[in-house]
Amino acid sequence: MMYCMSVSHKKAPVKIRERFAFREEEKKEFMELLVRKEAVTGIVVLCTCNRSEVYVSGTKYAIGELQREIADYKNIRLEELLKYLNIYSGESAIRHLFKVACGFDSMVLGEDEILGQVKDAYQMSKAQKTVDYEMNVLFQKAVTCAKRIKTDTRLSKTPLSIATLVANEVFRFENGRDMKKVMVIGMSGKMGSIITKNIISKPGIEITGTVRRHNACLTVNVQSDRVKVVDYRDRYQYMNDMDIVISATLGPHYTVTYEELSKVLEDGRKRLFIDVAVPVDMDPSIGEIDGLSLFDIDYFDTLSKNNTKIKLKELDRARAIMEEDLDGAIKEVVFHPYIQRMEELKAAFSGKRLETLLYQIRDHVSSEDLKVVLRTLDGLEDWIKEG
Repeated sequence: MMYCMSVSHKKAPVKIRERFAFREEEKKEFMELLVRKEAVTGIVVLCTCNRSEVYVSGTKYAIGELQREIADYKNIRLEELLKYLNIYSGESAIRHLFKVACGFDSMVLGEDEILGQVKDAYQMSKAQKTVDYEMNVLFQKAVTCAKRIKTDTRLSKTPLSIATLVANEVFRFENGRDMKKVMVIGMSGKMGSIITKNIISKPGIEITGTVRRHNACLTVNVQSDRVKVVDYRDRYQYMNDMDIVISATLGPHYTVTYEELSKVLEDGRKRLFIDVAVPVDMDPSIGEIDGLSLFDIDYFDTLSKNNTKIKLKELDRARAIMEEDLDGAIKEVVFHPYIQRMEELKAAFSGKRLETLLYQIRDHVSSEDLKVVLRTLDGLEDWIKEG
């Protein structure tokens, strides 16, 4: 049977999650330590920013061994540990693994980065020879299911965050040249930093980011030869060269005004100005300048709401796929022991009449179980006739 011990964003604060994080070498060391236990036949350790999970397979004592060993390894009292744990066993552990791999248990619903992390965790355990038949089947099928959802639905392709939606507008913008020039006003702020990282992830984009002198001590956490930092007060000097200007500050005043901008724009070429601040950073009247399109936070809120509706529809499709693949995985694991017992079962049933077996089943199972057996028998009859 498989078990899962989970410390995640759902129940544990960041400080607790940090204590249960495993570095790569620690994962290997802990797996080697635990797999020596007689009750444990398999182990996979999955660590991301928002979760640390250990999957074990073995006897009914495997989960107890895991709890004691991890408490000792992380130097925390078992009683304290239990406050933050979610424990899954049997089919609930299998379902949890599928939900995690498919992005259903993530902070951002449907995100597909977790798929690679699950795959890497499984591959590490496989390389360490700490996975048994059950874990091999379940992790392979969970990864395959997640890939199917990624291919057959738009769940992971439908962004909801403002920063991602802004980046997508930048990627879609056409300027007829190989390189797009983008200015991010307030690049050292939280939103500005996230937007910058999203944009710079694609080639063909140069970013000019502004910072205020009184915040010069702030570190801009984006390192790239395609990112240049300039003083906020000099921002207008660079705007004529820009294809796109994004403003994401928390200040009370306009960062871009019609009067100042109209002085520096020397042509009427196509430009995109994006204002994601509340209250607004950009003077709404700049939208009247020839060639300039202005998108504000309301535009992106509408996009996000529309995408939420799409995502919910895609979620229904994705869940149906997961349930189908989950059922197949459980059937394979449940049926596997009987493959090895085929000869034993044939010998046990040899010479027995069907009606004798059916009466014995009737007399030894509940009415609900009997209904299942009889429905299966009806189906078997039909399959044999069709075959």
